[in-house]
Amino acid sequence: MADRQTGERTRVMIIEQDLGVGLKLADLLATHGYQPIFVRSVDAAIDELSAIHPQAIVVGLPSAESQSRMNADEVLLIIQTICPLAPVATVAGQIVEDLTQVVFRQGARRFVVKPVECSQVGQVILSELNAAAA
Repeated sequence: MADRQTGERTRVMIIEQDLGVGLKLADLLATHGYQPIFVRSVDAAIDELSAIHPQAIVVGLPSAESQSRMNADEVLLIIQTICPLAPVATVAGQIVEDLTQVVFRQGARRFVVKPVECSQVGQVILSELNAAAA
């Protein structure tokens, strides 16, 4: 979807370790007119957030077994600090009460649990982008 003022496509950063899921989400967003930016690690995303300034962010939260140095609370706090106006949707491998509290406390508006179809995640993202544009 193009920004009416600048004519640029709306940038959506996808932070997802699973290559297949990330690519499917990127394809889905691209077919809806958005400019997806796919990164496979939180560390790489943090390096890029300030330069890219995405209008929305999808975060595949690291699982408990992940080698990521940061937990969900830290990841979402950093994203909220760098891009406070961007809507954030999160995707997690499992739902636990602590994670749910962290996600919503750190400003994520949507929370999707795997296994989930990419089209479902895409609908959540598109809904958030449409709400933010209204």
